[in-house]
Amino acid sequence: MKSVERLYRGFTFKGKKKLQRKKINILPPIVAPPTFKLFRTINQHIFTPTLASKIITYSNKPILVISYLPTTTAHYLIDELNPMATIYDCVLNFENFPGIPKDIVATEDALIRRADLLIVDSGFLMRKHQDKGVAMKQIPSAVDFERFYQVSEGYRASSGALRATYFGGIDHYRIDWGIIEQLLAAGVTVELIGPAPDGIPIEHESLIYKGTVPHDELPHALRDCDVLILPYKITEFTKGTYPAKLFECFATGKPIISTPLPDLISYRHLIGIAETPSLFTEKVLVAGREDDENRRNRRIELARENSWEVRCHSYLEAVEQVLLETSLNQLVQAGSRSRLID
Repeated sequence: MKSVERLYRGFTFKGKKKLQRKKINILPPIVAPPTFKLFRTINQHIFTPTLASKIITYSNKPILVISYLPTTTAHYLIDELNPMATIYDCVLNFENFPGIPKDIVATEDALIRRADLLIVDSGFLMRKHQDKGVAMKQIPSAVDFERFYQVSEGYRASSGALRATYFGGIDHYRIDWGIIEQLLAAGVTVELIGPAPDGIPIEHESLIYKGTVPHDELPHALRDCDVLILPYKITEFTKGTYPAKLFECFATGKPIISTPLPDLISYRHLIGIAETPSLFTEKVLVAGREDDENRRNRRIELARENSWEVRCHSYLEAVEQVLLETSLNQLVQAGSRSRLID
């Protein structure tokens, strides 16, 4: 999802069927879920050929495919487009994602084999796929630095009830609700911001659910919190999670407490890492007192070093390298064929 949000942010609707900005055309795909055999058949023979035809009409240049989903639908579309190069941008540990198609491991491995570059956001996914025989690059998510940095200006811990805030997707397979319950029992006001498709399973007078807040308004919504929390369950699925919000949290300068996601362990000198709900609560209660100016400034500096400007430059370099290598390979192959004909 974060890749889709990254792509759509900053675009405006021009009619019902197409988003435009300058010379970029975004075509919302009409496809069926890649689950039942009937749906896949319809995708293969109707929906993806139609989508591919539309894409081709907008392009008079060689096509580069960047796929975020390793499903059969992605394979059908790549087959139709016959792109110059294919990049698989992997941001989830898909095989453990709830409700994923049963053959996701096979379709993901097949996509990796046909990809010219595999991009991952977490070290966990880097290690998982390192033996797949494809060029790899780790590119985590980033931050609209100036937007979130404004939260740090004039920040002071509140003198009233401690407020701990989580923002992002809220669901049963990601959030450790035992942590939320212990925080509330300890007198902490807990604020949740984000979509909750399954609802909030806890009712408490000190639990505040704000729902989904537009991204450009999110920094304002974070101004009154004392501690930012990342209360993730540690499961085979979440082990592959590199929170897209991490550098947004860093840019605010506020203290951060997290469960031990593998990719966050290396930041334990800047954020509190808690292995149990009780320890998580203890760290939240003392976060403001134990944090210091040096840690705060280092978090902000790390966020600055991971702005979208910096990240987009890294991504563009990776794409250009793939295109260069693909072009060179095609020239070599064309030369070999020419020699064979001669």
